[in-house]
Amino acid sequence: MPTQQAPQRPLAWQAAPAEPGPGAITRIGIAATSLLVAGAFVVIGMYLAERRTTTTVDSPPPAAAPTPTRRSVVTPTPTPPGPSPTPTPTTTPSVTVSADPGGRSWTLPEHTWPQLPAADPDSPLYALQATPLDDLPPVTLSGCPEPERTSSQDEWKAAVRGQWSCVHAAWVPVFKQLGWSVVEPEVQFYPGAGSKSECGYLSAPAFYCSSGDGTVYFGQEHFEMAATWDLSVNEMVNHEYGHHIQKLAGITAAKLAMPPRNELERRSELQATCWSAMMTYHNRSFGFNADDLASWNERLDTMLIDSVHGTRESLTYWGTRGLYAATVADCNTWVVDADQVT
Repeated sequence: MPTQQAPQRPLAWQAAPAEPGPGAITRIGIAATSLLVAGAFVVIGMYLAERRTTTTVDSPPPAAAPTPTRRSVVTPTPTPPGPSPTPTPTTTPSVTVSADPGGRSWTLPEHTWPQLPAADPDSPLYALQATPLDDLPPVTLSGCPEPERTSSQDEWKAAVRGQWSCVHAAWVPVFKQLGWSVVEPEVQFYPGAGSKSECGYLSAPAFYCSSGDGTVYFGQEHFEMAATWDLSVNEMVNHEYGHHIQKLAGITAAKLAMPPRNELERRSELQATCWSAMMTYHNRSFGFNADDLASWNERLDTMLIDSVHGTRESLTYWGTRGLYAATVADCNTWVVDADQVT
């Protein structure tokens, strides 16, 4: 948006002074002399003030507006927090997760995934690599809306709210044990391709703003997606909630404390995509089967690819790895080399 210029003040037009009378000449001369002396003091004062001035620091330019995307992105709070204390995974053993109910009639095809590197205390990314969640098994979602296509705005909004509250309820016990906030972020909807938020304006089908307790936004483009794909609400809600988990775990704050670059945003997005897959497979509100896997793979083949969201190869890798995740850390995009998050 072009910068609005401040309005110019109108010039004040002055009337010509009246001809001074003979008796006023002396007073005018004295006044003129006084003005000359005062003017000299002003000039001297300005000179001295200039000599005292050292360095003028310009205000930093406003942050560039987020590049519009057709996929969700996590946005920073208006005032990025300072570096947070380095997370210590030593608190993880005190956290427990409800046992997975098991009993699926269909399981994923066998696949062996390479083990990810451990968090490296010497890495500049260590504050993003290590969180108390790492060793936890995936939480189990239950009681969520059964995935289906939505044909009206009311159905779509109800499904989104229901899935969001369901995912939140599944994570609350973990957050309580860690002493993290258990406030459920607000859900808002907007028409069109984008919306204003506490984090600024963003154009996307859905996005999460980390300001305050967090707010998630879903737009018209996601409604159109939900009308054509039965797993759309599940997939997008899970992805955006992944960004809320990043906020609570200190990942978002640690990321904002570093010089901004696309690689950091890409790691964040790919982790949310991986966690979305993890929560989808552990959503026991429906029976994930071969048809759902094929549908999921088709979605990975059509997701937006760019410098922030990743290449098709990276989206497919992390979006599939999440389905097989045995721990939350199996989606740790912060510990791998840059060529694995392209």
